[in-house]
Amino acid sequence: MKFRKIIAAAAALTIAAPAATSAFISNATPPLDSKNIVTGDTNLDQVFNLADIVLFQRWLKGEKDLFPAYGEPAPGADANNDGKFDVFDLITMRRLIVKDITSAPEPSFAPNAQNLCAGISKSPRIIGTAMSGGDTDKEFIDSQTKFTVDLFKATYNESKGKNDLISPYSVAQALGMTANGANGTTLSEMEKVLGDGMNIERLNGYFRGQRERTVNTSDWAKWSISTANSIWAINDRTRIQVLPSFIQNCVDYYDSEFYIAPFDDTTLNDVNNWVNEKTNEMIPSILNQIEPDDVMYLVNAVAFEAQWNEPYEKYMVSDGKFTAADGTEQDAKMMSSSEYYISDENTQGIVKEYMGRKYAFAALLPDESTSIDKYIGELTPEKLNALLKSFGSSFDMASVKLPKFKYEYENELNDELIDMGMPTSFSSNADFSNMSAIADRNPLHIGYVKHKTFIDLDENGTKAAAATIVVMKDESAPARPEKEIVFDRPFVYCIFDTETNIPIFIGVLNSLS
Repeated sequence: MKFRKIIAAAAALTIAAPAATSAFISNATPPLDSKNIVTGDTNLDQVFNLADIVLFQRWLKGEKDLFPAYGEPAPGADANNDGKFDVFDLITMRRLIVKDITSAPEPSFAPNAQNLCAGISKSPRIIGTAMSGGDTDKEFIDSQTKFTVDLFKATYNESKGKNDLISPYSVAQALGMTANGANGTTLSEMEKVLGDGMNIERLNGYFRGQRERTVNTSDWAKWSISTANSIWAINDRTRIQVLPSFIQNCVDYYDSEFYIAPFDDTTLNDVNNWVNEKTNEMIPSILNQIEPDDVMYLVNAVAFEAQWNEPYEKYMVSDGKFTAADGTEQDAKMMSSSEYYISDENTQGIVKEYMGRKYAFAALLPDESTSIDKYIGELTPEKLNALLKSFGSSFDMASVKLPKFKYEYENELNDELIDMGMPTSFSSNADFSNMSAIADRNPLHIGYVKHKTFIDLDENGTKAAAATIVVMKDESAPARPEKEIVFDRPFVYCIFDTETNIPIFIGVLNSLS
């Protein structure tokens, strides 16, 4: 019954998959011989993946012009080796794709590395849905502002007066992927924290739209935000069998890559190299070690680089002083300019735009009578939203001195997320049955959520990066102590056929003389 459910999920996945395009069909046509025939490879690209199933299904339905070179699919499409192309090959392919999801070759990180989502486009169900280039919904804005303030206040309390820097966008992307594998109370708690109760189907669409709007299509605006998501699952079917529906959701809404890996030192290097590349080398690593009970990593990486709309000239930078939270006075390089002024009852602030004006930098200074601890403690989503919305409503300007600064930040977010309302995800009661087909007998839970950030703000602009990893663990049994056996008395022995278990010699040793 379990296997039938997996097959049904795989079948639903391929039915939901989009119409494949000619881009799926390999331009290079290697010689057709038995050495390069890959079972299930419909488009002759030497790889079997979901794209092959989509193409073969379309061909069976009558789209005979999909393969102009031969008029029919590549020989590998004869998946059951009966000498003809028919629906039974499609059934075999669907069975194979489920197997491949947990037995793919180990990845070797490189820009051209194959992964199980390669060549798979989004399903038709999400084309033209909300948030695809449209105006942002107020409900989503309010929920993400709340998530931002709640997470910021929680991490600041944890940092105990040290520098703090989070990317709620990065954390939400990583947890959004994870929530697609959750069910029951685990899912409802994650929905409450991530979207103030919005269901995951709506959140998926909003997060996708938010990410799509970070793409700079301008040739002149000097800013860029790149977002990347990936999933890494251990190559062990006894511990996790990733559901095709979960993978398809992560492809559809998060453009995720999906890798099967051995979870050894090579995987540690692969994950860290992936993060290093996707953050433009601003965050070299996210994982320190792979622990024995790790079964899956859900990783997000964000890189932001932008030039000021009005950069600082050399004469606008001068020596100054900065008084730290503990009262110590520090040397600083202060950048002087005139910027847009924003304020409320206990805040004076400025907004400085980046080129293209799609993104801007805001600095909020509490009144001298309000400590930074008190200010952050009393910060609300409504207060932050009102301050940022006031930008552009007036033309008040302020003469500003802003220090150059650069630092890194790192935090494990377990306690913060638990306090924010999703404790079940981290407990033995977690339900991630929408992630793994064997979650009923080998339950999964979030082991930890790790977040790293980097920022460099100077007279030219700003560079910032974030990486978030959600580490899924299983309830693997602790290692059992080795038994010690000493054959220092009579014993029976045999030599047997391992296929039949029939001994071909059997004896007893009673004496060595």
